[in-house]
Amino acid sequence: MAPPTRTVAPQLDRRTTRRQHAKESLSRDPSNIAGDVVAYVFDENGFYARLANRAIDKVPWTSPVHYRKHGLCVCLNNVAKGLDPGTYAKYAQMPLRAGLVLVGCPKFLAEVLSAASAFGIKQILGTLPHAQLYKTLRVIIPLVCPNLDVCPARQDVVKTYASPVLAEELKQFVASLR
Repeated sequence: MAPPTRTVAPQLDRRTTRRQHAKESLSRDPSNIAGDVVAYVFDENGFYARLANRAIDKVPWTSPVHYRKHGLCVCLNNVAKGLDPGTYAKYAQMPLRAGLVLVGCPKFLAEVLSAASAFGIKQILGTLPHAQLYKTLRVIIPLVCPNLDVCPARQDVVKTYASPVLAEELKQFVASLR
């Protein structure tokens, strides 16, 4: 008997289910998280969901960043901490990919985040002010997270989502890519 082949449909169903749980988790959090931010980020055809999908798809199987064990969540959160405006200022003149690698971003993820791609002619994050990079990384954590309720990055994610101006900043960034 031939070994079973891995199909895409169950993986997509798992992503959808996990994202729905993450969306519900954020919605019931006692912090002041605006529903429009959650709806915008979790739009399955939107920029942030597509960016999260690319990040998940590019995780190499031999990487220490394991999707099922919050490795990608922790990685994104650690890179976000490294991209804090004070920390990242000295790298601001570098190409984005090189700066991301210097603050601890794995090469596969730096490639995803800095590549010109199907998202537009411009680099995905290359046009975003460096002070906003960490927010973009944190908003996609619930989109890649296997279980946001127990995620080690949850507290930082909730703080980012609780920003009253986050929705407008995210929308402006996506508009700048067109």
